Amino acid sequence: MIRFMDGTLLDAVDAGLEEFRRCLRVRVRRAVRESLGLGVGGAAFRIIETVLLRGPLSPSELAAVLEVRTSTMAAHLDRLEELGWARREPAGTNRVRVSITDAGRGALEHYVSLRRAVLAEVLRPLSPRQAAHFARLLRVCVAGQDGAATGGGFN
Repeated sequence: MIRFMDGTLLDAVDAGLEEFRRCLRVRVRRAVRESLGLGVGGAAFRIIETVLLRGPLSPSELAAVLEVRTSTMAAHLDRLEELGWARREPAGTNRVRVSITDAGRGALEHYVSLRRAVLAEVLRPLSPRQAAHFARLLRVCVAGQDGAATGGGFN
């Protein structure tokens, strides 16, 4: 546990971070639903982003990278294929690779734009100097976390 923080301060930081995360998640989900008319969550966009960054992956590799069960990944990939955002293509005997379509790439770009607009709105009460300080504090906290902060999960 962090030694320079007492329990009360740590509780306040924890509560504040959780509320901030929840606020962003709810607002982004609402913006996506209003803009795209779809009930697609952040998980779909994390899958698209991961495949675009790493190249085609098998569903099991993708599940491992994003730290979810293969059954969960299969359900998400079914939905992405329905939307025309991803394809499962043969890759040898009894194997498939997930690739992202141009429509999926466009959906991710739109999602990132929506997410940034929501973030700008949430950060509006901060001055530019405060926002820059907040960004620096986040970088300091995340630095050296051996990938844990960039790991998967669909929470």
